[in-house]
Amino acid sequence: MRHILLLAALLAPLPSLAQTAPVEVSQPWARATPGHGTTGAVYLTLIAHGTADTLTGISTPAAEMAMLHETRMENGVAKMVMLDGIDLPQHVPVTFKPGAMHIMLTGLKQPLKAGGSLTLTLSFTLAAPVTVSVPVLAAGSAGPQGAAPEHDMTKMQ
Repeated sequence: MRHILLLAALLAPLPSLAQTAPVEVSQPWARATPGHGTTGAVYLTLIAHGTADTLTGISTPAAEMAMLHETRMENGVAKMVMLDGIDLPQHVPVTFKPGAMHIMLTGLKQPLKAGGSLTLTLSFTLAAPVTVSVPVLAAGSAGPQGAAPEHDMTKMQ
């Protein structure tokens, strides 16, 4: 009996080791920039596994600034609006995608090239910062799953 209690005491902490991070970052990606482009965008999905949280900031050594943006249609014209933060409800995926919420990179230190990657650090109100490697896909890519593009920035005027 004593061995069973000892084994139970040793195994009790294991479930906490198997838990996922408070905020999961999945499927990060960016599109290659044309020529000497100095702006780019990053797309990804976030899930708050702990409690609800808020994405409050982004940083990257690849650009002078990284900002939260949302594309909105106003009177038939697509406009980008800067956001102060993004609420992350508990266990609900929040997806950043072309034509919607995205992370805008300005002042790129070098163009984003297909096959390359960049490092991005996300800051939250509650969770610890999360740093991810973001693969750069071909210009015009619909993302890592190959979904149909919802928004083609090359045709905007």
